[in-house]
Amino acid sequence: MRTKNHFVRVASVFICGCLLAPAGCTKEIWIVQYPEFYQEGEIKSVAVMPFRCPAAPRSTGGIIIADGLAAALMNNGTYQRVYNRSDLRALLAEHDLKDLFSDNPVSAAKALKKVTNAQAMITGSVTAYSATSRDERRKEPQYEYDDDGKRRLVGYRRYVHTRNEANVAVTASLIRVSDGTSIYALPAPATGRAWAQGSPPRYDASACLSSAVNQVVLKLLVRFAVVRRKIKVDPNKALRTASELYDNKWIWKDTFKADEENMFVVVKLPPSCDRNKFRMVVVRKNTRKDLTGLDIVWTKKHSSYGYLFSPKAIAEAGGGPGEFTIKFYSGPEPAITRNFRIVP
Repeated sequence: MRTKNHFVRVASVFICGCLLAPAGCTKEIWIVQYPEFYQEGEIKSVAVMPFRCPAAPRSTGGIIIADGLAAALMNNGTYQRVYNRSDLRALLAEHDLKDLFSDNPVSAAKALKKVTNAQAMITGSVTAYSATSRDERRKEPQYEYDDDGKRRLVGYRRYVHTRNEANVAVTASLIRVSDGTSIYALPAPATGRAWAQGSPPRYDASACLSSAVNQVVLKLLVRFAVVRRKIKVDPNKALRTASELYDNKWIWKDTFKADEENMFVVVKLPPSCDRNKFRMVVVRKNTRKDLTGLDIVWTKKHSSYGYLFSPKAIAEAGGGPGEFTIKFYSGPEPAITRNFRIVP
């Protein structure tokens, strides 16, 4: 089966995500993750303002993170135009825009509105930005064996054990340029942490800081742009069959009679799948002919939802009772399958 790409502007940013699931079999599926505020075509241009960095005022942490986010947004393709720090500096040089980099979002928005077509701006504050290196002198006993095979202590090897660590945390908001009001703010800081230890460690403190910054930029990208990512689901819970919903509980069932009219295919997905398009088809087991199908758009307002199929119609289209397979597509090939039976 072939499906059309329903969001052609999404860049192929690979982001691995894990759902908390009990130990056992999991299945990876591709989804397109939309920011909470996102409505297609509503915001076409955005400016990334230099982030404030009260955590390390003498550092360039705010600039580095803002530049990284602007570059990631440009490569991503969610927005038609992304203004970065260089663009803003050029505007500042050409115009009297003393309020452009103001800490007051309303003032900054007014200045930005004068000289750009940016509809929104991303502002932020770096609340943690540190890289440390700690040395610890250690000693390790050295042994040798005598002719009788007995081990004896012969001395110590002294060495320096080093631990390098970096921590970064950022808050960020999306502001409407037209009036300076907030469109979206991170519910919690985006954080990054990296460390290496050894004698010597594989990465120095600077490399750890770069890694922590990259983690934060990636998390910001997920919050402010449409991204394609791979998630893990438990196939035994994500796709099941039921006969009915009774007292708000599904009555699970995988065998149906050939004269039954109702079978619910219950789909249970995480909130990250919100607004994704999926397709379900039913085939006779180990065959290729689609007997029936259904296109769905998943919404996060419910954690699970039952879609109605008819065992009677499936049996009639598939040559009578037997074993059948539901195929659940998130792309050109089935992401999850579930077998069920139809009996006389």
